[in-house]
Amino acid sequence: MHRTRREWILDLSGLLVQGVGVPVLQFTVVVAALVALTPGWRGGVPLGVIGGLLVNFVLVDYAYYWNHRLLHAGWLWRWHAVHHTAPALDVLVTARNTVWTPALILYLWVNGLALFLLEDPRGFVFAAGLTCLLDVWRHSPWAPPRGSRRGRVLGWILITPHEHGWHHSTARPGCNFGANLSWWDRLHGTYWCPPSPPQSLGIPRRDSTARMLLWPRTGSA
Repeated sequence: MHRTRREWILDLSGLLVQGVGVPVLQFTVVVAALVALTPGWRGGVPLGVIGGLLVNFVLVDYAYYWNHRLLHAGWLWRWHAVHHTAPALDVLVTARNTVWTPALILYLWVNGLALFLLEDPRGFVFAAGLTCLLDVWRHSPWAPPRGSRRGRVLGWILITPHEHGWHHSTARPGCNFGANLSWWDRLHGTYWCPPSPPQSLGIPRRDSTARMLLWPRTGSA
C-alpha cells in the first residue's frame, strides 16, 4: 500500500519497539528482576516441550483474547487506537502502535515469566515464535479464498487475514479479537466472518505523528 511519511514513521518505530525493545525488556527487566527476587524458582516448572507449547498457543492465546478486548474499552483504547488507523493491511502494519502499547500487552510479561519459570522453555518459545508469524500473516493480504476448502478449514481453527480484516474494518471493528485461534471469538460471540471483505479499513485520527507515537488524545479514534 502507499504510505505517507507519517505512516512510515509509525510502522518503522513500531517494528523497532517490538523487534528490539520488547525482547530487551523481557530479558533485562522481567527475567532479571525475577532472578534477583526469586532465584530459587528459576526453571522450577517441569512442563516439558509439548506442555510449554500448549500453554503458550492455547492458554496464553485465550488470555490475549481478553487482553485485546480490554484494549478496545475505556481509557485503554487511546493506546491501541493507533493500530487501527491503517487504511489497508500489510505486514508493516503489524507493529503500528504507540511506543508504550507493548507494555499493555501480556506477551511482554508472560513470555519473560515463562522463560524464567519453565525447566525446558523450548516448546513455549517455539509457540511464541509461531504466534509472531501468525500475527504477521493475519495483517497480510495472503489469505486462501474464503469459499475454498482450505479457507474454511483454516477459518475454523485460526484467525485468518479475512477475519482480522473485519477486526480492522471501519464498520465493525468490535469483532475477531483472537490472535491465533478463532475458538475464543466463537465461544464469546465476537466472531464475525461474512463471505465478502470489508468495504473500508482504518479509523482516522487528527493527532500529530509525535502524539500518535507518545501520547494520543483520549476519546474515539
